[in-house]
Amino acid sequence: MKRILAIAFILALAGGYWFMQNRDRFFPKPVATEVAPQRWQVGTGQPAPVVAVQEPVNATVTGPEDNATAEGNATTPAFPADEIVRHDFIEDLSSYLVARYLPGGTKKNPGAEGRFDLNVKSVNIRYGVDFNGLNVDPADTLGARKVIFTHVLKEPVLDFLHAAYTPLFLDSLERALQSTTYTLPSGQMAVVSEAQRKEMLTLLATRLKTIGQTISTLARTDSIRLLVTKYLEDMESVSQAHLAFWNMQGEEASISARNEASARIKTTIQTREISRQRLLQAIVSASNPQGMDASELIYMAQWVYRRSLDDPGSLAGVAKAGDLLVRTAEAVQERALEPQPEVDPAPTGNQTLGQAE
Repeated sequence: MKRILAIAFILALAGGYWFMQNRDRFFPKPVATEVAPQRWQVGTGQPAPVVAVQEPVNATVTGPEDNATAEGNATTPAFPADEIVRHDFIEDLSSYLVARYLPGGTKKNPGAEGRFDLNVKSVNIRYGVDFNGLNVDPADTLGARKVIFTHVLKEPVLDFLHAAYTPLFLDSLERALQSTTYTLPSGQMAVVSEAQRKEMLTLLATRLKTIGQTISTLARTDSIRLLVTKYLEDMESVSQAHLAFWNMQGEEASISARNEASARIKTTIQTREISRQRLLQAIVSASNPQGMDASELIYMAQWVYRRSLDDPGSLAGVAKAGDLLVRTAEAVQERALEPQPEVDPAPTGNQTLGQAE
């Protein structure tokens, strides 16, 4: 029995000695490794297990230099942005335009064909008073307009806006159409069908082309601006005639004097209407606008005239803006002939990449 215990004791000593000599194989010593400047990680010295990292699908790493994409999958394109006309302007404008379209067979338009109710004056008020999507101070209306026109009516800026924003505009229209619903006569809600989408884009393209051609003609035709000057002078004469008549109401004016003042009002109104008709005839002869009423044509003529008063040199930019609007209309028409595409979400941020000065 003592012999067996002695042998066991000797084996235990030998095993302990072997374990002490090889303990690093079972319990490695911690090793400090530099993983970044001034940062150290304590490890065991053995290679760490490799863990696969799943990159988010459609994640895009965007930088001012290259807009590099982290993965090869489809990504949201990075649209360059202007410092004044922001991406929000394009999104807001697209939604506004789609809202002006009323498909046929709906509660608001029970007729068979769709209707596109776009008024130039309403658009000008929306973006010339409310300044939606425009990076200006809305509290200073006149100052904000001056900033916008001084910036936008430069030909290099116009070229940049057309090249950079036309694709964004087309996709924004598609997003707005896909998210729009209409009320049927039954009270049920309906989405925009493919046929209605094509109809809306076609109507919009026709409207934009007419507006663009008319603006270009107004900016390039000196004789029309002279007629605008005469029309505005005659409008002022009407106002002054009314003022003179009303001023007599608190005075002891003779009946003949009042009759003369009243006749003066009628004469100035007749003269104004003659000027208005001449102006309309000149616009129609020069640009042949289709689908635009007389009040819109007069309004556009006055708008172009005001640009010439602010800066006579800006008329070249106004004419170019009209030309580019026609090209935009052509792009919208081309999109109408294509099947409805899948569009990316609206871009976020307004990086000014590659912006024209």
